[in-house]
Amino acid sequence: MNEETVCAIVLDYRGAEKTSKCLLSLVGQGIETIYVLDNSGAESSSKDLSQAIERIRLTDPGFSIFILSAGKNLGFGRGVNFVLRFDRGSESPHDYYLLLNNDAVAGPGLVASMIARFANDSDVALVAPRILSDDPGRDFGIWYHRYFGLLLSRPGRGRFHYFTGCCLLFRKDLATDSGIFDESFFMYGEDVELGWRITRQGRKMVCAEDVFVRHDLGPSADRASFFYEYHMVRSHLLLSLKTYIHPAEISLLVITKYVALLLRAVARAVRNRTVIPFAGWLFAWSPLPTKPS
Repeated sequence: MNEETVCAIVLDYRGAEKTSKCLLSLVGQGIETIYVLDNSGAESSSKDLSQAIERIRLTDPGFSIFILSAGKNLGFGRGVNFVLRFDRGSESPHDYYLLLNNDAVAGPGLVASMIARFANDSDVALVAPRILSDDPGRDFGIWYHRYFGLLLSRPGRGRFHYFTGCCLLFRKDLATDSGIFDESFFMYGEDVELGWRITRQGRKMVCAEDVFVRHDLGPSADRASFFYEYHMVRSHLLLSLKTYIHPAEISLLVITKYVALLLRAVARAVRNRTVIPFAGWLFAWSPLPTKPS
């Protein structure tokens, strides 16, 4: 019987040093191939990444590393889908896919423990480890409030559970020809939508509580920037259109979310003495260029 193969997918955005540490933490984890997607769209950053990867290759890490690029920043969900389509179209597609943030470091035994969860229950669609960070209460996933966009640490009315895209493992059958994530989201929200979709399908998402990754929890963009505010608000509004139980609920989801996001914008604008949060809220319905400043 052929042994099942595992592929890791890591996205890099101008973070060669962090990506290098992330990849080294996967040595000895039973991974056959690692794809690093260069999302930088900058020649100097791409050169730094190539040099960092070459240094790892010289250590004979036990896995192959390939750098892929679309020549621009695809964002998170679209970037992961890009890599999935590449691997699924190859001569030897893998059986399992591990998504790992480049600012996260895998703990010992991570992959083996996560794969074991699939063997124990055929209804499992997705496995995540504990996420150790400076944001306590979210080690075992997050509860998203559909009406107000709140990220909470416990269940309750109007909430559903999901795991962040920081570290996820899934079988090849979870991905379709287009990938795994909804490409309406450029950054933020695609992991929430995935959790909702799996929940509505009646499948399970489980946490391998005996293993972990350490996550720096650094922002994917400058949190004082219009780019961050715009995409954060836009992701919540898009979720209003996708996390409904009945179509009649959509209007209420949009209204309550939009008001909650306005209050958030006002609070952030006052606290930071800038109109940028309000501008992000105002323009969030409009498609804008996706390149951060």
